[in-house]
Amino acid sequence: MVLVAPEFVPRNLAGVMRSRFLAGHLAEFGWVPTVLTVREPCYEGEMDERSRALLAPGMRVERVGAWPVRLCRRLGLGDVSLRAQWSLRRRLGEMIRNGEVDLVFVTVLPGYSSLVGAWAKRKFGVPFVLDYQDPWVTDWGARQPRWSKAGLAHRLATWLEPGVARVTDAFTAVSAETLDTLRERDLIGPHTPVEVLPIGADPADHMVATQFGRSQIQRGEGEFTLAYLGTLTERMLPATEAVFRAVGELQARQSGRRIRMHFIGTSAQAGGQDVHGLYALARACGVAENLRLEPRRVGYLDALRSMQSADVLLLLGSTDSHYTASKIFPCWLARRPVLGVFHQGSTITALARELGGVDLVTYADGEDPRARTSEVATRLEAIAAQGLGAVPARREGAHEPYSARGITQRFAALFDRVLTAAGRN
Repeated sequence: MVLVAPEFVPRNLAGVMRSRFLAGHLAEFGWVPTVLTVREPCYEGEMDERSRALLAPGMRVERVGAWPVRLCRRLGLGDVSLRAQWSLRRRLGEMIRNGEVDLVFVTVLPGYSSLVGAWAKRKFGVPFVLDYQDPWVTDWGARQPRWSKAGLAHRLATWLEPGVARVTDAFTAVSAETLDTLRERDLIGPHTPVEVLPIGADPADHMVATQFGRSQIQRGEGEFTLAYLGTLTERMLPATEAVFRAVGELQARQSGRRIRMHFIGTSAQAGGQDVHGLYALARACGVAENLRLEPRRVGYLDALRSMQSADVLLLLGSTDSHYTASKIFPCWLARRPVLGVFHQGSTITALARELGGVDLVTYADGEDPRARTSEVATRLEAIAAQGLGAVPARREGAHEPYSARGITQRFAALFDRVLTAAGRN
């Protein structure tokens, strides 16, 4: 089978992990994967050469060229999945004609990658599975000015996505809500297989991070360190403020021990800024001196190493009940206490009970997370005193279904079903 992934190692992007995890474990379940990606000189943006240590030995990776970014940017075609569209199709077609391909798998975003799988299905009849890490068509895109770049991209996506969906043999997504939005637009047939499959995490990644990662946390003498790693959105600010206020309460009670909050990678951009005014929020909460903010995206291995360095890892929820932080899995594997502030309707609540090692402060529909400030402070105080003893006991075997291997096993079973339905077994 072929995993079409225009973005792949050594690109430093979260979306790379889905293809890497599958390529690393599919052989255990009877599938021989090839990653079809783009040559490194064609990439635009940051790369992390250390991430090559995460690749499984013997992994087959086919790389193709792409149109030069310096020319395509002038036409608004910077996305590598567009610049490499024709070279990806050409190489995939060669592999299909050589009898090397039973199934094509594409993960999005970028959404244009899905056009490669749809083309292969139409031209060669090869079964095609489409995975959504994020929606291609979004409410945010619909709100953008009609003739802006984002507005035009949204209109193009709404035009292209139905054609892709019509030839897709099975859909997977990291959340049920993403699949629901596809159903609402009649893009999933009543008999088309679907699976909700989180990204998961690989315990081996933490071992690689111990060797190659660089922690972003510099610990002071006797400091109690909290760390949040990953993107922050506007709808996560109320939970963030609850944590800031809680740290203020706790610092007042523990004046002899400094509390340091590390918020890392909050913008999700390599050159990102403090777009949500976290420093201003911290000042308003009286904890500006306790905050160390690094809004720029950091490397995956550095993020894992930073998790290992903290006293407690934070998970912050949204005002949307359906928001689920996939980072719960790498946080859990760091073996540090995890404290989350989440809507009680989030799937995080069930995951936390299943995994253990995670303490949650929850809020209900219509309830302001900031009303839970004192409870957050109490939980932090307990963790500062007792460490892992202050959170529910870890259930060490509970992570296996969410490990890279466990998620890949479920994908392999789906691929088997698709092949059987297509009469190719």
